[in-house]
Amino acid sequence: MLNKAKNEDFFDVNQARERAKEKTKGITLIALVITIIVLLILVAVSIATLTGENGILSKANTAGEQTKDAEEDERVKLAVSTALSDNLGEGLTTESLKNAIGNEFGEDKKDKLTGTGPWKYEGERKDYTIETTGKITETAKGSQEETGTGKTVAELYDGVNNPDEVNYKEDAMHIGDYVNYDAGAWEETKEAPTSENPFEFGGYTAGHSRNEEVSGGSSGGTLYKGWRIWDVSEDKSTVTLISAGCPELYYHQFGTNYAYNSEKILTGKTAGIIDEEQKSDPRDWNSDYVRGNGASARVMTKSDLDIWYNKYIDGSVENSYNIESFPKNTENKLISVVACEQYYWLCSTKDGGKLDLVHSYFRCVSNSANDVNGVRVLVSLKSGVKFNDTPTKETHDEFEYNRWTIE
Repeated sequence: MLNKAKNEDFFDVNQARERAKEKTKGITLIALVITIIVLLILVAVSIATLTGENGILSKANTAGEQTKDAEEDERVKLAVSTALSDNLGEGLTTESLKNAIGNEFGEDKKDKLTGTGPWKYEGERKDYTIETTGKITETAKGSQEETGTGKTVAELYDGVNNPDEVNYKEDAMHIGDYVNYDAGAWEETKEAPTSENPFEFGGYTAGHSRNEEVSGGSSGGTLYKGWRIWDVSEDKSTVTLISAGCPELYYHQFGTNYAYNSEKILTGKTAGIIDEEQKSDPRDWNSDYVRGNGASARVMTKSDLDIWYNKYIDGSVENSYNIESFPKNTENKLISVVACEQYYWLCSTKDGGKLDLVHSYFRCVSNSANDVNGVRVLVSLKSGVKFNDTPTKETHDEFEYNRWTIE
């Protein structure tokens, strides 16, 4: 009996051991499964941390791209600064810019600079619009093409501006066409300047639109309104507008070297010696006339007129001060862009005391001492701006022009 009891006890012990082993194996298997699950979760978290839109790799790549963008931005700024410095304060020129671009990015990159002011530089990362003042506007690659449903200047302007030419297209964009650019309105009233307050601007009331001509001056003036196409860059990337009339008056006081003071006030630079006792602080045209799709603004000078006249009419105005310079509107549709009932300054010195101007009655370039004449403003639009491809019609000086709407 005793042996039987011992055998039964031994059997119970063995069973207990077997059950303990099975239990241990079960716990180990569960632990293994849990461990694997935890590892899988950690792997998934790690992958998500490394990849994805906000992942480490993505952020690192973005940071790298931003660094490359910033590096190109700085190099373009350095090139423009160098060009300005090399030109001894006379502003930017195509030659100085191309040389600076070549030195900074390589000779083969010179051809990436197009235009005659403003210029467009096609960088590896971005496109850059460079104004004559040195102002730089950056544009992401392809951003202009991806927005809007209209057409660019390159698509609308075919370079044929004479209605008598066979290839002239009525619905194409032409020099002299109207554009619905809005420069805003004057916030305060300023009386027309006189000899009592020379070297000043004015002639408008609060709320008066900068798109309209002010009254006054030698000829009284017809109220011309709006903005017209003055010029299109060679690569057709940018368009420059001219005020149809004179949106404000300026009084130039006659006196020794006073014309140099006026030239400095109007254009920001002068080739002569100013009278230090008179006003000479340059006018900031951008602050008043750049709105929306505008990129830069400046006052019209005789140099602007010379370049335009040689490009679109003929060369007779270059050194001419006679009435034959400007034929009647009935003889040339384009000339209406230059014609304006009000005399207007060309903001360039004829000599130390006189400024160039356009004489509206005799239709010629002339000069005067100190009459109250208006100024005309040129506004360059941003590169790639789009227009509604179906223009409306507008009649002016016996001719019909297209009016384009900026999108």
